Amino acid sequence: MSTVIKLKRYRGNPILTPGTAKWENRNVSNAAAAVYDGKVCLIYRAEGEDLRMGEGSWPVTRLGLAFSENGFDISERNPQPLFDRSATDPWCEFGCEDPRISKIGDTYYIVYVSMSRFGHFGDRLAYATTKDFVHFEKHGLLMPELEQRTSGLLPAKLNGEFCLFHRPMPNMWISRSRDLKEWHDYHCLFRTIPGTWYENKLGIGAPPIETPYGWLLFWHGKNNRAEYALGIMLLDKNDPAKILKRQEEPILTVEMPYEKEGFVRNVVYTNGTVDFQGQFFVYYGCADRCLAVATADKEEVYRWCQEK
Repeated sequence: MSTVIKLKRYRGNPILTPGTAKWENRNVSNAAAAVYDGKVCLIYRAEGEDLRMGEGSWPVTRLGLAFSENGFDISERNPQPLFDRSATDPWCEFGCEDPRISKIGDTYYIVYVSMSRFGHFGDRLAYATTKDFVHFEKHGLLMPELEQRTSGLLPAKLNGEFCLFHRPMPNMWISRSRDLKEWHDYHCLFRTIPGTWYENKLGIGAPPIETPYGWLLFWHGKNNRAEYALGIMLLDKNDPAKILKRQEEPILTVEMPYEKEGFVRNVVYTNGTVDFQGQFFVYYGCADRCLAVATADKEEVYRWCQEK
């Protein structure tokens, strides 16, 4: 009998809810995740009281920083935003959101969306780096020629090149670069299929995780009823543009009240997954309002990877 992967929700969900500070008292969600110094580091999307263009417009977005010592419960939460809106950079006028973290060598690369009045479907990508989750350096726009979001780097270089998973609407693409400036080998990795749970749009969730069997990718899709779900696929270790296998059935669908109702209804959306304490911890935003976590047993996922 073939293994079917289903995520197990943490009984204490949601693990992060809006705070009291004005910059994050409305919504917190969509957290990037990485393991550093024995803790899970979470860089999350936060929205508060100020609006982008006045009454009736979307909130300004910022990035917050939190930590979990056991992977489930928040043990530390920074009182100030990690990245704020900019009064001088027009590409970051409305803030930044939806980060993803990839460790390459001893450096953590944070790809996020820089929000401006120029965007329509997703604005522009930007990136920053850190080595200790204390000191961060911004590097500006990444692939500025495309308006997009839902992007993250492969956590390794292949033949000396970076590999970026990204989404020119509505499909999942992968491209390569030696310097994060000039890009080539644009390749559509996976596309929407009518009648499926990912018929409307899809993209990576978290950056892939390296396993003995290939790159493990937790991804997301949206159907034409505006319902999100999460899936799993395995990519070739030497050529991540090649899908080795994919589970057609989603691993997580909208079920819980905090996933159904919030700022945007019927959303489960992951930006960060970590291999931690013998499990895969999948952190996911719920209805664009709060953050939850679900797990998959590592041995079970490895068994799925090996099955034909």
